[in-house]
Amino acid sequence: MHTIKLWVDRFLATVCITLCGLLTVVVTWQVVNRYVFNGAGALTEELAKIMFVWLVLLGASLLFGEKGHMNIGIFVDAFSSKRLKGMFQLSADVLILLFVVAILLIGGLDAVDRTMRQTNAAIPFLRTGQIYMALPICGAFSAYYCLYNIWNDILQLLRPVSSEGEAK
Repeated sequence: MHTIKLWVDRFLATVCITLCGLLTVVVTWQVVNRYVFNGAGALTEELAKIMFVWLVLLGASLLFGEKGHMNIGIFVDAFSSKRLKGMFQLSADVLILLFVVAILLIGGLDAVDRTMRQTNAAIPFLRTGQIYMALPICGAFSAYYCLYNIWNDILQLLRPVSSEGEAK
């Protein structure tokens, strides 16, 4: 499972780096077009917004994999026993998984379904639902990372307990 996580990490990192580079190129072109050629940049402006949304959501998924997401560690740190900390961390990961599946994955798929027939005003060949696909994709990657974290939490809890009552 760790090997799969490394591949997913590399894939998301590559996509995020590519999106960041493309976003830089698009915004630079937009600035040059606006100030040098006095051109309106409706297409590049919309494209920059879309790429930024995708970059943020996929970057947030990658952050889940590094356990760098927003976490209130004060609750976990309040326990002195590693076993209790592990159980609380496991329950927090399960709650996060439920949120990610309900809001990002299921809610995102619903948003995509509802908006797939709408076209984008600045980019007519692009459907609004295609833009919103970032939500369920982010949800799927985040759910995978949550499941990976839950698996590791369970393995940590199943480790033998030493004589001091702490997990090794």
